[in-house]
Amino acid sequence: MNTAAILIGLGLLAVAIVFVVRPFQQKQTTKAKHPVATDKGAERTAVLSALRDLDFDHKTGKVSDEDYLPARELLLAKAAHYIEQRDEKEDQLEAMIQKRRTSKGESCIECGSIMKAGERFCSKCGAEAYHIDCPSCGKKVRAGDLFCSSCGTQVTVKMEAVPS
Repeated sequence: MNTAAILIGLGLLAVAIVFVVRPFQQKQTTKAKHPVATDKGAERTAVLSALRDLDFDHKTGKVSDEDYLPARELLLAKAAHYIEQRDEKEDQLEAMIQKRRTSKGESCIECGSIMKAGERFCSKCGAEAYHIDCPSCGKKVRAGDLFCSSCGTQVTVKMEAVPS
């Protein structure tokens, strides 16, 4: 055999050994089967997923009735807790939104700046304030809204000047 062929073969063998042995020398990091939830949304999703899996396993006969009922009650209690927390946060957020809406006036339809309640003209661009009356309930609807915020009826885009 040719010495060049032997050297090339040994070089390829050394490279192959490096690639084969390298994964065994690296520090192994084990990943958990179920990742640890870092936020409440992920925890809630994990509980609901576990509940769905438990129901499926019970239907297929993998989980007995005596194991199924206590586990289901525990998961339902956890799921209810997370749903109550979410509802409380949504209520707090809705209250903050309502507070902000009532503390500020309407926005100008021309430039978008906030107009104080009762102003006829925008202080920034001078545009006249407009309103739309809901055809169903008669409440004033902000210009640009497609639906009444009181009754949900679709409103037309007919604009009338605010009377002085």
